[in-house]
Amino acid sequence: MTKINLSVNEQARKEANLRLLKRSVDRSITDIQGGATHVVLYHFRDESQSWEKSDVEGSLSLAVRGGEVSESSSSSRHVLVILNRNSPENYPMDFTSDFQLQKSDPFLILKNYEQRNQSVEGKGPATIRGIWFPNDNERDSMNELLIGVLKSLKEDPPPPASAPAVDRNAATVSLFAALNIGTGGDSSSSQPDQHHQQQQHHPAQTTSAAGPPPSTSTTQTSSPSHSNQQPILDKKSLQLALLSLIQDERFLDLLHAQYLKVHNARASRN
Repeated sequence: MTKINLSVNEQARKEANLRLLKRSVDRSITDIQGGATHVVLYHFRDESQSWEKSDVEGSLSLAVRGGEVSESSSSSRHVLVILNRNSPENYPMDFTSDFQLQKSDPFLILKNYEQRNQSVEGKGPATIRGIWFPNDNERDSMNELLIGVLKSLKEDPPPPASAPAVDRNAATVSLFAALNIGTGGDSSSSQPDQHHQQQQHHPAQTTSAAGPPPSTSTTQTSSPSHSNQQPILDKKSLQLALLSLIQDERFLDLLHAQYLKVHNARASRN
């Protein structure tokens, strides 16, 4: 009977902690995999080569976020959270596969590197934290849990971010209009050129589609009544459109026909 009551109490406490984490830390948190009743956070200062106690202490939880998480996401699937008793500001730490873990009683030492922009080579500066556990059993349990999570993250990393879907038809029309490629034979080949000339005479309409949301004085330029205006593709959209359209036989036929038309026109002039 005592074991049953203990199990019920633990489940009730877990559910209460989960509600607290969802309310005060992150609404996307769906589960708690483990925790400790009380810990204290320390920071390692590289300048003095010493540990410095922070003002963060309280219960520790290893929580799990729901929803899709990819390599490019700003948040990770797992997050370590210290519910700070000394401040309204709690302390979440995204726990990813690049973390290094070391148990040095009475601490668990966590080391990771600052995430840099993909255009910058190499790792960012290292951050070293020490979590002090007064309870040996809780420290050992958390160490084993984090080792298992790290192993699973390295063996099964999050999938890469999927590219946004591209509307082939809209991309084809916009791309053909920009390249002056007709879509209905010689009789319509001059239409994109006329449209291009109209765009040159109305630069305000051309740039408004790619700019910030229009103010009330320019709302009419992007109203539904201007449906004949082709959308402007930015560099990324153009890349995605080309990757999609290069597999379209209709696109290749039209592109090849335009190539032959230009080639024959140049040959006739010579």
